Amino acid sequence: MNPLRFAKILIVDDSVFFRSSIKKILSEAQIGSKYFEAKDGKEAISIYIANKPTLVIMDIVMPNVDGVKAIQAIMKYNPNAKILVVSSKENKEIVNDAIKAGAKDYVLKPFDSGQVVMAVSKQLVPGRSNRIK
Repeated sequence: MNPLRFAKILIVDDSVFFRSSIKKILSEAQIGSKYFEAKDGKEAISIYIANKPTLVIMDIVMPNVDGVKAIQAIMKYNPNAKILVVSSKENKEIVNDAIKAGAKDYVLKPFDSGQVVMAVSKQLVPGRSNRIK
């Protein structure tokens, strides 16, 4: 079974445009079979618990519950959760907090689709080289 193709992915961002951009990048790269979306950290936590996605792509700066708090809550629920942070470079310090909270990697906005595909692939296929076939 192809772990990239059959992954369940939760995309968390307060921007509808950003969520649909990520979804488009992943589906064009044939990554993921099911996508969930959340507009803030609070929604992300409940969707994570209900659906147990393979990977979470999390923004940091969001209303209600921010990404760092959501990461902490998800990691408490599942210490093996795979969380990838996507945030703008102005938030570099907050990205470091997210990594400390348990995020596995990050991609800085603005990004190109190749960066997203590579970062997601690295999380979904352990030990995979960074070379996309």
